[in-house]
Amino acid sequence: MEVQRGEQRERDGAVEMSVEVVERTLDHVDGTDAQFAQLYRPGVDVQPIPYFGNLARAEVLTLGLNPSSKEFTKARRWPSKISASDLAARLDNYFDSTDPPPHPWFEEWAVGLRALGVSYDSSLRLRAAHIDLSPRATRGASAFNKEPIRSVFLDMLRSDATILADALMSAEHAKCVLAAGSATGVYYINEFIDHEVRDLPVRGSWRRGSGPGQTAFHALELADGRSLPMFFCSTGPTKPGVLSSSVAKNRERIKSWLV
Repeated sequence: MEVQRGEQRERDGAVEMSVEVVERTLDHVDGTDAQFAQLYRPGVDVQPIPYFGNLARAEVLTLGLNPSSKEFTKARRWPSKISASDLAARLDNYFDSTDPPPHPWFEEWAVGLRALGVSYDSSLRLRAAHIDLSPRATRGASAFNKEPIRSVFLDMLRSDATILADALMSAEHAKCVLAAGSATGVYYINEFIDHEVRDLPVRGSWRRGSGPGQTAFHALELADGRSLPMFFCSTGPTKPGVLSSSVAKNRERIKSWLV
């Protein structure tokens, strides 16, 4: 009975944490969104998304740029308005939902995670969740590769660094981060964090090369004293096979972080 009560307290605590992360995200976005209105896709109602999946249980965090507005198509049945508690519940159960299922964008990450014995859903013992540099579902990243709108997009990422740090701190069981992709033509994601996110130091060397699938190993130093090892791949999930192969090739080193 005491074990059951302990498990229930843990579940209640995880739910409370999720709602708090969502509430802080909603407050932040509501207070800053006016200056980034031009980045959104016209006519699409979106919600801020600080994470996808069970953040409280995740031992692996995948990290990308920002949610896609394509997450909010009519077929995925997002309401135009949603409470913080309902949004947190939907995000916590995102990868275990079948109606609608997770967005196909996550499949490339899912393939790479399976090479590590990790899954976004509850099918494997080790769980993953996904976070982004920004929680705002804007137009596609290719729309922001030229000035002056590129500077607005980068300002958004800088503004939202507090949400990234919050998600990392809230993932108390996370043992590593797997990051991939770029932040406009100016930065790769690891470079953006290193150069633009003051309160999230990045350790480890990196030198740009050429071609797809460049990789690096870093560590993220969190404010609570944790140091999370981070694997980085320069190619994101939109090019099938590159990211998942890069994760698989480095599986032994990444798996050593999960012991």
